[in-house]
Parts: sequence; structure tokens; C-alpha cells
Amino acid sequence: MFNRYAGLLVAGAAFVGLASSASAQSRPTSTKRIPVSKESPGEVAPRVDTVTVYKTDTLTMQGRVDTLRLTNTVTVHDTVIQSVPMAPRHIGGFYVGLGGGVGVPFGAIRTVNNEGELAQFQVGYQGLNQLLGFRVDGMWNHFSRNPNYSNLAVVGTHVDQASVFTGNADARMNLPIFNMTLGSSVRMVPYLLGGGSLVHYSNLRMRLDTNDGTTNPGGFGDRHAVFATDTNTPDVTGSQTEWGFNFGGGLGFHAGKKEVFVESRGIAWKHGPSGMFDRSWNVPIVFGVNFY
Repeated sequence: MFNRYAGLLVAGAAFVGLASSASAQSRPTSTKRIPVSKESPGEVAPRVDTVTVYKTDTLTMQGRVDTLRLTNTVTVHDTVIQSVPMAPRHIGGFYVGLGGGVGVPFGAIRTVNNEGELAQFQVGYQGLNQLLGFRVDGMWNHFSRNPNYSNLAVVGTHVDQASVFTGNADARMNLPIFNMTLGSSVRMVPYLLGGGSLVHYSNLRMRLDTNDGTTNPGGFGDRHAVFATDTNTPDVTGSQTEWGFNFGGGLGFHAGKKEVFVESRGIAWKHGPSGMFDRSWNVPIVFGVNFY
């Protein structure tokens, strides 16, 4: 039975192989090549492939926990302050001023009087960049007494200290040198000063001996001192008024509306008959301030 079925299977397989061979020999073949080319743009829709890959790594270590914190904080503060120097606006023109200092006697009033305090008040006009200006000032001077000539010939008589009041009308000339030595904030102003003076004095002692060696008779002590009055005697006090002149200079420091100054000058006048007294000089040294 088995042999019969096996024979049938072998016979069927042989028949199928013969049929396939005959069909292949009878089918026509072509030697013509079929061209294959890319399609024209727009004929085939574009293709977009998107691939997303997710990767997850999990690490678990039994009994151990590692925590890493990394903190990097950078704080930068930049503060820029730009200071623009502003030069003050200097003011010139009319001004009033006050000053004080010391007066030094020379000439006919030297030796018989000692240095004394003084006070000064002034008004004037000086343009900021002008060369010439004018000034009127009043000065009070209080000379101290030389102990050797305190009472002159009047023994035991107390005589007040000599007082000298001076009024001066002056021209002031600012010198255009060294003005910017201290920069633009402060103007350094050297100046010259000169003009006429009216001098009123009381209880003022003078020497009868002059600088040329001439000594007039009378007076008190080795300097032949007297009170400068109409009588010119050592025992009669009084007051007198004379005309004179003054000249000198100073240095001002001008900032804004103020000017601090230091100055000195000689104030001269002549008393009595010619040849009797030398010329008297009051030399004040004054520190003060002007307000514009």
C-alpha cells in the first residue's frame, strides 16, 4: 500500500517538472533594456522620516544614596562714578571787605611807640578781568606804649595809648601773573595799591631827632620825644590831622564771591615845621576778606 502511494507521488512530481520546462521554453523573451530614471520633481511626494529614540538609564545601588549638589554663584557689582569737575563762577564788581592785623611804626614815630593792633573796613570796585579798580578804606590803629616813653616828662601821669585813624582813597591794579597757579577753582591775584591818605591821630609820640642826625633841643629821653600837637611839648597831649599818601601791595585768593587777601603798605605823613621831625610811617600788615 505504501509503495503504491509513493509511486504516485514520484510520478506527479515528474509531470510537474516536465510541464514547467515546456512552458519556459515556449514563453517569448526580450533583449530590450527598459530605462529606469528618477521621476520629475513634483511627481512623487517628499518623504519625511522622523526617528525618536528614548533612552532611560536607571541605576539603583542598594543601601547607598549619593547626592551631588553643585552651586556656582558669581555676583559682580560694577559701580562707575564719573565726576565732572565744575569750576566755580567767579564774581567781580562792587565789594565790601573787613580786615585786621598789626601796625608797625617807622620814621618819626619809631621807638617812642610800639606795634599795635588795627582794624580795617573797605568798599571798592574791581572787575574780574580788569586791570584797574578803585578802593576806599578806613583804618583804626592803636599803637602800644614804649615803657621808656610812657609818660614822657609828666611823671606819674597816665596817658592813653596813641590812636591813629586813617582814610585812604586808592587805585588797585591787579597783576595778570600767576592767576591760574592754583587751578580754575581759586584765582591767585597779586595786586598793587596806592593813593592819598587823611591821617588823624591823638596822643601820638614823635621824636625830635631826625634820620639825618639833626637833633632839636627839648623833648624827653634820649630820643627827645614829644606829643605831636600844635605845641610839640612832652607834657601836653592833643590830636592833629594831616594829609599824606600810601602805597603797597597784596595777594588775593579769589573763589566765587569771596576774596581772601593779605596786604601791606606804607602810610606816610609829615608833621610840624620842616626839619623838626622826620616823616612818619605807619606800616599795617592786614589779613582780610572781600565779599563781591
